[in-house]
Amino acid sequence: MLKLTGTVLVIFSCTAIGYGKSLDYSRRQRQLEEIQKMLHFLLGEIIYRKEALPEAMMRVAEKTRPPLSEFLREISKEAKENQGERFSLIFSQTAVKYLKESSLTKNDLEEFIRLGEDLGYMDITMQENTINLYLETLRGEIARTDKEAPAKKKMYQALGVLAGIFLAVMLI
Repeated sequence: MLKLTGTVLVIFSCTAIGYGKSLDYSRRQRQLEEIQKMLHFLLGEIIYRKEALPEAMMRVAEKTRPPLSEFLREISKEAKENQGERFSLIFSQTAVKYLKESSLTKNDLEEFIRLGEDLGYMDITMQENTINLYLETLRGEIARTDKEAPAKKKMYQALGVLAGIFLAVMLI
């Protein structure tokens, strides 16, 4: 009876890990889309309202979901308080603080931080070009993840089940 219980728990645990990875992939897709939405709003604030970057980020924070809304509020606050510090430093530290625990991959986070390096000190035209360039890269990544999503999710789920069965057989 104890072996049967252990076997069921091992299979269930590994299956849950596989489904967790599948859900994490879905969360990553949603977060990439949320970043895209955030940047479109930010672009509108900078171009049409001619807002300074900290004020634009505060306004956009009200239109986005956490953790991006918290990220934008923190950057806006830090940029206003520390006017002498480089914006790229504030951006990268805040991005790591708020987005490190998100479902974004290491590469996604590095690309996002690279956006911040080019954003803070330029005129409106350069900021627009920088955001548009990043948006183009982001569109490609979103399209790729959308295309790969069904196969990757199914693979994560199947690997979880199979790993559970394999471990259960090994333990019996």
